[in-house]
Amino acid sequence: MEKQYNRVMLGRGGQFAEECHNGGYIGADFVIPEDLSANLFDDWRQFNKHFIPIYLQYNPDKPSKVAAGLSCGFLWTICCGLKEGDIVLCPKGNGEYMVGEISGKYYYVPDTTLPHRRPVKWYGQVIRRADMSSKLRNSSGSIGTCCNITKYADEIEYLLAKKSKASGMPAATVATLQKKYHERDLHQIFCTYLRDKEDVFAKTIYHEKSSSSDKTKKWIHPDIIGVRHSSLLTEETKALQKAIDAYKAICLYSFELKIAINTDYELKEYYFQAVSNSSWANKGYLVAYEINEELKPEIERLVSAFGIGVIRLQAHKDDTQILYEAEEREIDYTTLDKLCNNNPDVREFIDKLNTLITAPKKYLSGAENEFASICDDVFQDDQELEKYCQEKNIPY
Repeated sequence: MEKQYNRVMLGRGGQFAEECHNGGYIGADFVIPEDLSANLFDDWRQFNKHFIPIYLQYNPDKPSKVAAGLSCGFLWTICCGLKEGDIVLCPKGNGEYMVGEISGKYYYVPDTTLPHRRPVKWYGQVIRRADMSSKLRNSSGSIGTCCNITKYADEIEYLLAKKSKASGMPAATVATLQKKYHERDLHQIFCTYLRDKEDVFAKTIYHEKSSSSDKTKKWIHPDIIGVRHSSLLTEETKALQKAIDAYKAICLYSFELKIAINTDYELKEYYFQAVSNSSWANKGYLVAYEINEELKPEIERLVSAFGIGVIRLQAHKDDTQILYEAEEREIDYTTLDKLCNNNPDVREFIDKLNTLITAPKKYLSGAENEFASICDDVFQDDQELEKYCQEKNIPY
C-alpha cells in the first residue's frame, strides 16, 4: 500500500506540538472520553455510524450531525486511518512543521489533553513553511485536524533530504519547486478582480519613482490605489450627487499586497504596514495570495481594532474573497497631498481622476478612456490569465 502523508494539527494552533514531540506521539481529543480500541473499524463510514451518536451524547451543546461527522472522521484518521510507516507533518505554530513516522497502533491515555494517540518516530529535521511551494503551503494550511497531502510526497521528501541527489528528485522538478513568482506578478491578477468583480479601477504605485530616498518609504506608499465611481445610472442624478455630496460620488482604496502571510510575525509586520500606507484612503486592505488559517483569530482582532480589511487573492477572480471588510473613513487630504507630491504615479492617478469627476457631459467619454489608460491592464479572458499564471509559476 502506498505510503500516505498527512498534515495533523496537535491542538489549536499547534499548542500541544512540543508536548507530543517530547512524548513521541500524535493525538486527538474530540471529547469522547473512552477507549476506542474495541471499535476501530477499517472503514470510516462504519466508525462514524458507531461513534456519531456517542459523540452527540458527550457533546449535547453541539447537536449538528455534520459537525459530529467531521469530528469523528478526523478521529478515525488519527486512530486507524493512518498506517504504520505513514508520514505526518505537524505545525509548531511558528512557521515550522515537525515531521515524523507513525510507528505503532492506537492507544488511549485518559485524563490527558490528547487522549487518543498513535506512537510516532519524530525525525530530526523540520520543514519551514516558507520553503514549501505555494501549492503545498495552501494544502498544509487547510482547515481541519487532518489533511491528506500525499500528492506532494516528492516535494516533502526533497525538503527533508535538503539535496536533490539524496531525494532522488529529477533536476527539472527541483528547478520548478525552487522557482518563485514575484509580488508584482500578482498585481494584474488583483487589478482584474477589482475591475470585474468590484467595479474598482486600480493602478500600481512604483515606490522606486518617489523623490524621497527614505528607506522607510515602504511604510508610506501603498502598493496599489483604486477608485470606485458612483454607480448611479443617469447623468442628471450623478450631477446632483456631485453638487450635494461630492465626497460620496467616489470611494478611494489603498491596497498592500503580499505573496503570503505565514507567521504571526509576518501578519503583524504586513498589517501595520497596511495601516500606515492606507491612513489617507476611504478604505484600506491587506491582500495576500496565501494566508495561514492558524492566524485567523489574530487577524480578526487586528481588523476589529484598526479597521484595515483583509482579502485572500486567488488566480481566478471568482475565488478571491474579501475575508474581512474594511472600515470606511473620510479621506485624509493632507496625507494624500504628501503622496501626490512625493510620487508621480499617485499624482497622475489623482489628476486624471479629478479630470474625470469634473468633466462636462460631452467630454465624459474621453475622460473615462483617458483615466482607464493610466490604470493597470486587466486580463480579457480566462485563457489569457491561465497562460500568464503558467509563465509566472503562479498556482492557478
